[in-house]
Amino acid sequence: MRNEQLDIFLAELKELTEIESPSYALEGVNQVADWFIQKAEKLGLSHQKIPMATDKVTDCLLVSNNLAAEQYDILFVAHMDTVFPVGSGKDVPFTRQGNHINALGIIDDKAGALLAFYIAQELDLSKYNIAIYLNSHEEIGSLYAKESIREYAKKSRYCFVMEPAREDGSMVATRKGMVTYDIEFHGVAAHAGNNPERGRSALVEAANFIVAFSKLNDFEAGHTFNCVMTNGGTAHNVIADFASLTIEMRYRKPSSVEFFEQQLKSILENPLVDGVTAKKRLVNDEAPMIDEEYLPKLKLLFDEAGKELDCKISWVDAGGMSDGNIAASAGCPTIDGLGPTGGNMHAKTEYLVVDSVVPKCNLVLKVIEKLFNK
Repeated sequence: MRNEQLDIFLAELKELTEIESPSYALEGVNQVADWFIQKAEKLGLSHQKIPMATDKVTDCLLVSNNLAAEQYDILFVAHMDTVFPVGSGKDVPFTRQGNHINALGIIDDKAGALLAFYIAQELDLSKYNIAIYLNSHEEIGSLYAKESIREYAKKSRYCFVMEPAREDGSMVATRKGMVTYDIEFHGVAAHAGNNPERGRSALVEAANFIVAFSKLNDFEAGHTFNCVMTNGGTAHNVIADFASLTIEMRYRKPSSVEFFEQQLKSILENPLVDGVTAKKRLVNDEAPMIDEEYLPKLKLLFDEAGKELDCKISWVDAGGMSDGNIAASAGCPTIDGLGPTGGNMHAKTEYLVVDSVVPKCNLVLKVIEKLFNK
């Protein structure tokens, strides 16, 4: 990518960020998809929409130079949705101040999604089969896209996730895994003043549950627990007969999942409030993005490419999730954080570092060249 292309990139990025596309705003996400379809057609790339098994989110989008390929050399993964409700954009216009541009969704993930097209544009596509997977609802967990992401990851030699680099430019080498459960507690209602002894508080049992798991956080082992109440109690004079919460574990080692399941079973089967029962429902689970076989080789190639391009290379182990977890779980060697550098994700102060765009594009191109010796 040449420096003179940067102004075009930024003008296109402005168009994208002016389309408000929170995950559940289907019209907005579809407008982003239509924008990328037009971009793909200008580059001579084909596309197909990937239907989701729900009407809560809209289709994902696949762009490729060979939709019928049995194997892709590189699968680029990015997303079209943001976390910002429709109407938020009027308060945060696309604004450049020096080397930073502030706009909603600019770095997470519209700049990364757009950069994938610029990388594709620079490749000699007679030598490669590439695909760009644009997720419609990554910000709400990719629940309906998981199957198709895994499908394309399984038929790809490498996956490059176009999530943003960190504020210092670091790319993401690993990500924690996640297990999420909804928990319901059922007790016995009673008047809190007249006959509290007849009550069995589901809310108190939920509080005991939260405290119990807060004591099981283990930073050395790499697993932590977070609970959020979703329901509990109806009035100050009624012993609560129902409470519900969501608990999520983030972890690095597979042994943590077994530990979580054992603790969950023990705590739920042995309530501290006699007469309260509980049931659990698995909401989401995703393995860590940790590839001990291919990651060292990929990092070495990035280091070599960085030296050749005089580009600083650094890595971070992230606690957050991305579609990289899904691709990696399919056995596809995956590197994340290959979008431009930026910061303040999910805040109205979200920004792109302008002078990171061209170097990141050229870095990824150099790594692809090294991967395939072409």
